[in-house]
Amino acid sequence: MIKLTSIALLAGCLVGCAYTAQPTQASAQQTSQREMTKQIEQAVERNDYRLLALASRRLVFPGLEQEDTAKLKKMCGVRYVDNSTDIIKSTEDKQKRRDAYAFAKSFNQAMLKHCLNSATDSIDTVE
Repeated sequence: MIKLTSIALLAGCLVGCAYTAQPTQASAQQTSQREMTKQIEQAVERNDYRLLALASRRLVFPGLEQEDTAKLKKMCGVRYVDNSTDIIKSTEDKQKRRDAYAFAKSFNQAMLKHCLNSATDSIDTVE
């Protein structure tokens, strides 16, 4: 009976530990989301509509791979993510690349709307 109680207690502790780990991941994502929103707001205030790209052999805007890269580069501009590289030597490098890609993808999808609005406003002003 004591063994059964001990096992149940241990299982409860393990489930409790697993449950408390989830909010930490969520708060990291929320922090990243807040940082992205802050960066977008600051860029829009400066009329800086450049899209983020990761350093690689060819220009790719994360999240906008299906779009015309040359057109986006000309219309919005490009800004490379600091310390990004396509050389991956460790699992830590791989995770950093994933995180940078996810951030740039969210940023680009939000910033593209501002860029297109700005381009439309510019065309309306010229006409």
